[in-house]
Amino acid sequence: MAIQTKAYALYKQYIPFIILLSTFVALPALAEKTNYAELKRGDVINVNLDQLLPTQAVISLDEEYYNLGRYAEDLKTMYNDLCRVNGAKGIKKWDKDSNPTNISTYSCQAKQGENIDALPSVIIGPEDGELFLIDHHNILSTFWDMPNGGTSVPITLKVEYNLLGSGDDFWPELLNDHEVWLYNNKGKKIKPSALPQYIGSKQLKHDKYFSLAYFLNGIAYDMPDENKVPYVKLNWSRVLREKMDIGDYNLNNLDEYATALTSAATIITDLKSDTVIGRSSKTAKEMGQKSSVDTKALENLLTNEKSTWHYAMAYRLAKKEKATPKNIEDENNNKEDDASNKKESKKKESKKKDKPNSINETDKVKAE
Repeated sequence: MAIQTKAYALYKQYIPFIILLSTFVALPALAEKTNYAELKRGDVINVNLDQLLPTQAVISLDEEYYNLGRYAEDLKTMYNDLCRVNGAKGIKKWDKDSNPTNISTYSCQAKQGENIDALPSVIIGPEDGELFLIDHHNILSTFWDMPNGGTSVPITLKVEYNLLGSGDDFWPELLNDHEVWLYNNKGKKIKPSALPQYIGSKQLKHDKYFSLAYFLNGIAYDMPDENKVPYVKLNWSRVLREKMDIGDYNLNNLDEYATALTSAATIITDLKSDTVIGRSSKTAKEMGQKSSVDTKALENLLTNEKSTWHYAMAYRLAKKEKATPKNIEDENNNKEDDASNKKESKKKESKKKDKPNSINETDKVKAE
């Protein structure tokens, strides 16, 4: 393997510690009881993760792996993320007895919800008690999936809209405002009824094109104002899905994943600036398209052992190695080799068609 990462070895070193943490049980902080009918835009509420309904069916699992890889290396980063996402700036104090499900066991630099702009957003309705999450699906799924997290992790939210009692107008209104993403991880359109009932990677499926778009932020495009353009990365992922076949690459191979990222970056920057991106109704330029690939940023992503991609791949490969029995792993590797050779087979087939067919014609005459 040409591209190596120290984070991979480091994560393996921390696996026993992570397993130990997963057995630690603390009393969960109860979500506050709320009269949803009284809530209005801008109000702040506290709930547990299992009260949230997703408005998309996919996540970037590699973004989650990046986070989990950092947490495996240094638990302080996990508590720092918890404080940041809860609008409390960053971690102030924590210790070995701290637990994400009990906010009294650690302290942040500010009060929960103080930085309201950092909070995840929800839309209320159409039934009482329904909270539809419209952003932050990846990081909150990380909190759900991490060994010492889960359904009872408390989270502070801001209310975007209160559509309680809207009935049949609820989903049309969300669609009109681009507050729901009705595509699955195969790129197929789905109905609202097909949306998962919870966040987390067991419900939200991995969209590989979403991961490409996640890594290429700052390399092929710069993030525009997400308040004006919802689902930026998912809209870029739609373009990549149309322009390349991720099945041509074995994403468990670092070199092939690096090649996929390079190809995807070029696809984005080569688009005409007035191309409408995904279902955003925004042009490539409005979606932050760069005039050319930032090669220095791309090189840093692929070579820096502290980059998002290196952490994600270290976690992915270590998890795969630990979870897969040797005989099954060998079988899976053979399947992945088939994907790696897909392009080469296509090339050979194409050359074969272009060659003179004299020998084949002679054999045909003999057979007759």
